[in-house]
Amino acid sequence: MTADHEFALEWIRKAEHDLESALLLITKQNLYDSVCFHCQQLAEKSIKALLTNHAIRFKKIHDLDLLLDLLNDSDFNSYRSYALILNSYAVETRYPGEYCEPEQADAEEALRVASEMFELAKRKLGVQTG
Repeated sequence: MTADHEFALEWIRKAEHDLESALLLITKQNLYDSVCFHCQQLAEKSIKALLTNHAIRFKKIHDLDLLLDLLNDSDFNSYRSYALILNSYAVETRYPGEYCEPEQADAEEALRVASEMFELAKRKLGVQTG
């Protein structure tokens, strides 16, 4: 196992923490903003795991669209449009202000999409799913 692959697996472990957090929070009413934040983090860390595995350098950014550009993996193309939505959850949901508060349906969709991205990343890294 290469050092890059081992570090990629560390990204996967951190992503799994975001998945577990989102799964716990989705059962609580009015915590949908936190669910959406963890879903953005789940998707981000999943992509960064693959970038790390391929020794592709990236800056400390949260922009999923830019990270997907770096990854350049056609299997992730179907997630591009949703990446823009997830991007908004990286910062906007963390602070008070004028933004559209996520509802339960938003959180459920974010969890579904981010989980799919996570499972795809794990498969590409040869990590057992389930």
